[in-house]
Amino acid sequence: MTAVYTITGLILLTCVLICYIFIKQTIVKKNREKARLFNALENRAKELLQMLNAFPTNFLPKDLSIFLHRCIVDVFEQLSKLEPDRPEFLDQFTLHTTAMENTIRQPTNKSEARLQTTSQINEIRQHLNYLGRFLQKWLQRGNLSEKQYNDYRTSLKNLAAKVMLDNYMLSARKAVDDTKYKLAVHHFTLAKNVITKEGLAGIQKDNLLYIDEELTKLVELIKAEDEAAGVAKVETQSDNNENDEWDEFEDNDEWKKKNVYD
Repeated sequence: MTAVYTITGLILLTCVLICYIFIKQTIVKKNREKARLFNALENRAKELLQMLNAFPTNFLPKDLSIFLHRCIVDVFEQLSKLEPDRPEFLDQFTLHTTAMENTIRQPTNKSEARLQTTSQINEIRQHLNYLGRFLQKWLQRGNLSEKQYNDYRTSLKNLAAKVMLDNYMLSARKAVDDTKYKLAVHHFTLAKNVITKEGLAGIQKDNLLYIDEELTKLVELIKAEDEAAGVAKVETQSDNNENDEWDEFEDNDEWKKKNVYD
C-alpha cells in the first residue's frame, strides 16, 4: 500500500512539476512577447512624433494630417493598455486625440508651405515614404477601406510631386544666383514638367506663371551671353590671324637681306 501511495505521490509531483514548468514557460514567453510589442510600439511612437514635428505648418493636406494623428492616437492607446501604470502614455493619448479632433473641425487650409532647403526636402521625402507604409499596414489590418486608402494615396502622390517641384524650384533659383542660366532653365523645365505630367496645373497656376516668366528672362540672358561670347570669339580669331601674319612676316628673311643690300 505504501508503494502505491509513493508511486501516486511521484506521479502527482511529476504532474505538478510539468504544470509549473509549462506555466513558467508560458509566463516567460508572454513577458517576452509583451516586451517585444512594447519596444515596437515605443519606437513607432517616436517615429510618428518625429514625423509630426518634421512637417512644416500647413504642409500636410487635411486628410493626411488627420490620418497621421489617428496613427499617433492608436499607438498611444495600445501603449496605455499595455502599461496602465505609466500615466504618460494616457496623457499622450489624450493630447493627440484632442489635436486630431481640432484638426477635423478646422476648415481645409488652401495655403501651401514651401520647403526651403535640400536637407529639409530629403527629410520630408523619407517621412512621406514612411507615411505611405503606414497606409499599407492600416489597409492590411482592415482599418481603412479601399476607397479611403485610394483617397489617401492620391493626396500622398500629389504631396510627393509638390516636394519634387520644390526641389527643382530650389535648384533653379540657386543656379540663377550662381549665374548658371542654362542650368536654371534645365531645372525650371523639370519643375514645369512635374506640374503638367502630374496634372497639377489647376492648383499650381501661380508657380506655372512664375516658371514661364523666369524661362522667358533666362532665354534672353542666355541669348545675350551667347552673342557676347560670339563677338569675343570673332575678336580673338581676328587677333590670332594678325599674330599669324606677323609671325609669317618675321619668319621671312627676304626683307632683312634687302635691307642689308640697300
